[in-house]
Amino acid sequence: MKKLLLVLAVVLFANVARAEGVGFHFGPKLGYQTANLSLNKADIQSGFSEHFTIGIFGRVTFKNIMIQPELLWFKSGQIFNLDGTDLLDFDPSLTMSQQNLALPILVGYQFLDLKLVKFRASVGPVMYFVVDQNGKCDQNNQSLDVEANNLTWGGALGLGIDVFLFTLDINYSFGLTNLFDKDDVTISGQDFHLDSTKESIFTVTLGVKLVSLGL
Repeated sequence: MKKLLLVLAVVLFANVARAEGVGFHFGPKLGYQTANLSLNKADIQSGFSEHFTIGIFGRVTFKNIMIQPELLWFKSGQIFNLDGTDLLDFDPSLTMSQQNLALPILVGYQFLDLKLVKFRASVGPVMYFVVDQNGKCDQNNQSLDVEANNLTWGGALGLGIDVFLFTLDINYSFGLTNLFDKDDVTISGQDFHLDSTKESIFTVTLGVKLVSLGL
């Protein structure tokens, strides 16, 4: 009986979607992150090997308007230059390695429909959650008791292309809040100042609409 009700609910939703111009899509995504976009094969392979990204997406469309939340997992590595507050004979840097979850919530508009190929643009906020992190200083490779914020905020601007059941997204994400609460760190008894802790990056992902109802 429960299975029958579920089937009836899906059929009803599909009929409503066709009648009202509403669509729903859901599926997996994979891709990579890069500081600079490139069509070079070696650069793309390097992006996948070093900054692999995987996750899921959902999309609700109403005519040419769409809302697309995503949940993406990725690794990140950043190097921050440290400026000493005292006169020192070395210039250390801090390397942060993290595992992260990103939750973009994008609002978009489909500006060109060529039947099998559709083009769209989107914008929206991004929440970043730190799953695991590790900080090391190149001065004697010592571990530091430095932790990034577990939650930071960013924004995203994106362009996308849909071809049948495949969806390609290129998003430019920029940080709105700093990774660290404090701008200073202590190494071997000396105080150092962190440089900018906001990051901008491109995310390129390819998704498959495993569930696609309506438009």
